[in-house]
Amino acid sequence: MALKRDPHCGPVPEAAWIADDAARARGRVAIFNAARADGLDGGWTMDERQYTLMHDHILRCLDELAGDDGSVPLSLVVSEAQRLFSMHEAFPKGRVRNYCTFTKVDMEARCEIERLPGVSPQRIVRWREE
Repeated sequence: MALKRDPHCGPVPEAAWIADDAARARGRVAIFNAARADGLDGGWTMDERQYTLMHDHILRCLDELAGDDGSVPLSLVVSEAQRLFSMHEAFPKGRVRNYCTFTKVDMEARCEIERLPGVSPQRIVRWREE
């Protein structure tokens, strides 16, 4: 039986990966969105340092805060990001929520994490192999 996945899970088309390579050459990361046909979130990019901080934060939350089912509420991941990074020099205006949620959507499209389907409020887990 196939594993049930949320529609926001990847993969994305090869063209999205090519756009990401071009963005990374400029110190940026192309934000992926598997719910869009081209796999890109409107061409939006994020500073590579900000992306890396949020990416690593999300994985750390999954490793350290996950419940018995391996999941963490997205709200906890976001609130922890705000607590940890609101005064960080990489986020000079102190608003971290959007950076965290855009990175989460991107990581879903890259098949690194996924949201549990049909669960509200939203919970995320590391990508599960079939």
